[in-house]
Amino acid sequence: MRIAMAGCRGIPARWGGVERVVEDITAELSHMGHEVIVYGRGGYVPVDQPPTAGRVIVTPGLGGKHLDAITHTFTAMLDVKRRGVDVLHVHSPGPALTSFIAAGHMPIVFTVHAPDWRRDKWSRMAKCVLEAGLACGMKRASAVTAVSEPLARELSARFGRHVEYVPNGVRPPRAGARADVNDMGLTADDYALFVGRIVPEKRLDLLIKCWAGLNVTSTLAVAGEMCSDAYCRHCRDLAQGLNVKFLGGVYGPRLESLYANAAVVVQPSVLEGMSLVLLEAASHARCIVCSDIEENVALLGEAGVYFRVDDGAQLVAALSRCSLEEAFRRRMGSMALSRAKLFDVSRSARSYEAIYTRLVGGG
Repeated sequence: MRIAMAGCRGIPARWGGVERVVEDITAELSHMGHEVIVYGRGGYVPVDQPPTAGRVIVTPGLGGKHLDAITHTFTAMLDVKRRGVDVLHVHSPGPALTSFIAAGHMPIVFTVHAPDWRRDKWSRMAKCVLEAGLACGMKRASAVTAVSEPLARELSARFGRHVEYVPNGVRPPRAGARADVNDMGLTADDYALFVGRIVPEKRLDLLIKCWAGLNVTSTLAVAGEMCSDAYCRHCRDLAQGLNVKFLGGVYGPRLESLYANAAVVVQPSVLEGMSLVLLEAASHARCIVCSDIEENVALLGEAGVYFRVDDGAQLVAALSRCSLEEAFRRRMGSMALSRAKLFDVSRSARSYEAIYTRLVGGG
């Protein structure tokens, strides 16, 4: 089959969960013998990018937080109609707003990776646009998937149509992933790790406040792109005088090393779809402390150390226990690894392949 992917920034993935999912699925589908086109954005896809499994096509669009995704996907929808693809896979609600352009020309699969319409960073108008994109995707798509069971249930109940649960997958850590982290100013097994975008719903500010209340000498390592907005500045201000190290964006082998050497991985987020951070931490057998939102519990089961959403006292207690009890950390890490083995990239790709085949065959 000839498959087109639209709605992500492009591949190879430099940051962003959707991009990493698309890159992994594209590689698997290509290995299965399918031809995959991935639509990307000029500001993300490097001119001298390394070879990827799929063919990357960059279409024009406007920059900026509010117009980037929708304008690039608009031009991708115009382009895809002349590519002779068998199926179009649209990722995320914002890009789905333009899916009506391709509807009628080819089957469309619409995947919801997270409830983007509830993100704190968006204005009321932007949330309305995301809601409209969600509604358009739910109406126009030939098949709809969601990456978590809670999200699939929510969408199915809300829109009255079947939503297939296709979880994200994770690859086993590469050999030698536990490389030295000294060059990042860290000591193995002596730091807690936060990985993610520095945005309000990730609650890094809560984590830093709780870190200040811990009686530990360990470091809190923050791996995430820093920006100049008020929330990023607020987090930096909170960290003044504390043993908190902002590493900026960390990707590839260096990020694997951060996971592999962390004593604990912490995710205080109030909003997720199916967290790749948790999946990757689990694949490295790390002890994971995270908020008890439904999506996290569905992913980790009994393999997570949970605290009530936005409850600083519970977060401090969880971090204290994990810091002091090495045997407990090891046991939870082992359970997390067993959990990660349930989520395989190849299995996810085969699930999507089955959906494509059904649609192309008229099933």
